[in-house]
Amino acid sequence: MFSALPGRGGDLPPQPPYFKDVQTAEFWLRRLAQPERLIMSGEQIVCFNQEIRKRHPQVIRDLAAHQEELPGVCIEEMLKEREFPSKPLYHQGQPLEQPFFDSLLQEMNLQGLESVCKMKYAYSIRSTSVRSFPSDLFITDDPADQEFDLFQETSLDPAEPLVILHESRSKRWIFAQSSFCRGWISARRLAVAASRRIWLAYLHEERLLTVTGSRLRLGYNPYSPGISELEFKMGARIPLAAREEIPEAIDNQSPIGCYVVKLPVHDSLGELTFKPALVPSAGDVSIGYLPYTRGAVIRQAFKMHGERYGWGGLFNSRDCSAFVRDIYRCFGFQFPRNSREQGLLPGNSFSPAGASRRRRQRLLEQIGTGAILFFPGHVMVYLGKHRDEYYVIHAIAYFGDQEKGDADGGCLPAPLNAVTVSPLSLRRRSGEELLMALAALIEIESADCISGS
Repeated sequence: MFSALPGRGGDLPPQPPYFKDVQTAEFWLRRLAQPERLIMSGEQIVCFNQEIRKRHPQVIRDLAAHQEELPGVCIEEMLKEREFPSKPLYHQGQPLEQPFFDSLLQEMNLQGLESVCKMKYAYSIRSTSVRSFPSDLFITDDPADQEFDLFQETSLDPAEPLVILHESRSKRWIFAQSSFCRGWISARRLAVAASRRIWLAYLHEERLLTVTGSRLRLGYNPYSPGISELEFKMGARIPLAAREEIPEAIDNQSPIGCYVVKLPVHDSLGELTFKPALVPSAGDVSIGYLPYTRGAVIRQAFKMHGERYGWGGLFNSRDCSAFVRDIYRCFGFQFPRNSREQGLLPGNSFSPAGASRRRRQRLLEQIGTGAILFFPGHVMVYLGKHRDEYYVIHAIAYFGDQEKGDADGGCLPAPLNAVTVSPLSLRRRSGEELLMALAALIEIESADCISGS
């Protein structure tokens, strides 16, 4: 089951109760000598992001610089990047037959591509899934699986900018490029701009509110159902309204005691427009980014502690790479979505490949809290050493139960399905310790360290 899920984590098994003190942010904060020392300035983070885009030009995109026209053959290549899985697939326990894939191919509307395609521009108006193919069916490679949808790529917050590349045959689906992913999105979840100029003006808003809690949910709004109880995840950024744009009342509520943000919505013709909305000033938000410190990394990580694991954003949750990405986007970083690309981030990088246990332990003792640790298919945030254990916090689906072996000589999977603190002595399903599986350790440090890379 887990071999089908590269790059998002979740190939690990329930852990016994370890020391309770390591399960709190306060414990790890007390162990830091200078928890609030600035690691990188805003200017250095901008430089760091430029290096990320250089290394991953097809993954992290500057949408404002996106081509306004593309040859149809280029978009066809994008549409064909993901092949239909060759293994048997299931929906609600029933096998999928060839007619399902034939209809999916028809819905992709390859025949609708023109020789030159003009881009359109949109914003998401609700949280939405990004799909590998234009279907919202829950597709698995195990008829009993209820957690890993193989068509799920990731999820987007409201107000996410998108370049529309193509439209499905039924017009129910849009194939679009975001700043960090590409895929099929339900057309109902988007508002399309009448012009690129309108879209760009919102994209270039400078005064932004950053969501610094695990989630921000707007209040119930009987006057504007489209934004009622709208939810954003950690790290989401929402443009603030200018003073002259703020009326005396918004949906029959005074803006006193609130931040006033501008949200994308549909107008009466179904096109993109913007509406003021209220965010209580007591909400876990920040004007601009948070200062990037080790203490802030710990506090942000533990705000998600105990939340459910969600592959690709399923169940309105996070998988391992989304957990890491959400923490770091609070400071202004633009990380790739998947762990495979995150493992190639710039910074101070260490490779323990082939290293002994002791050498790996020494490397961990040299790096700082907040460093990112990788092995194939999984990413974690390093916390530090306590007694004889090295601890991480991560979003994890399963680990390997040492007490229960399988026929292949490994361990049976035991569920965690949560953001949790674990020692690196935890086992994978293969029986290997996380410590011995580590393939890369990266400290997200000053961009000065990458100037010569």
